[in-house]
Amino acid sequence: MWAMPKEEQVVLDTYHKYEKQLKSPLKLADILDQALSSDSPYAGIFIPGGHGVLAKIPESKEVKALLKWAVDNDKYVITLCHGPASLLAAAVDENPNDYIFKGYQVCVFPDSLDKGANIDIGYMPGQLPWLVGENLEKLGVEILNKGITGQVHQDRKLLTGDSPLASNNLGKLAAETLLADPSLNA
Repeated sequence: MWAMPKEEQVVLDTYHKYEKQLKSPLKLADILDQALSSDSPYAGIFIPGGHGVLAKIPESKEVKALLKWAVDNDKYVITLCHGPASLLAAAVDENPNDYIFKGYQVCVFPDSLDKGANIDIGYMPGQLPWLVGENLEKLGVEILNKGITGQVHQDRKLLTGDSPLASNNLGKLAAETLLADPSLNA
């Protein structure tokens, strides 16, 4: 809630309208068949950031199926901060040359901070066993940012932001992009 834009009444009203659902999210396994169906009600996927996304999500075959569905069906993938770690799931049991995000450009939380400042200030107790940007680059993804400035980027239907500082910018980019997409507003 620290990032909630308290001066935006429409955001607060929307949050309160959906608060119950937001506090009890559905499990991906429970909606995966519906999400992947030909009449899927979803315009895309939003994967938030935080270090929690590093735990199991990059190895998830369910996340892999969802990402493949999004790319194959011209849907959006929107992710922030460490959230692009989820894109690694698309490489599970795949030839790296066939990686569906190979050649994409993204903004992501910088590895340099996870190797240095986040440890130095005590935010993290020690080194991570692997780094998001490094692993994305091994698969042919280009990391655009070096720091955390609130930078966002759109590459095809993949929208990314570099850090919590990009939350508002990514929200605006996503809203503008989705509202301008004629296939979603027919």
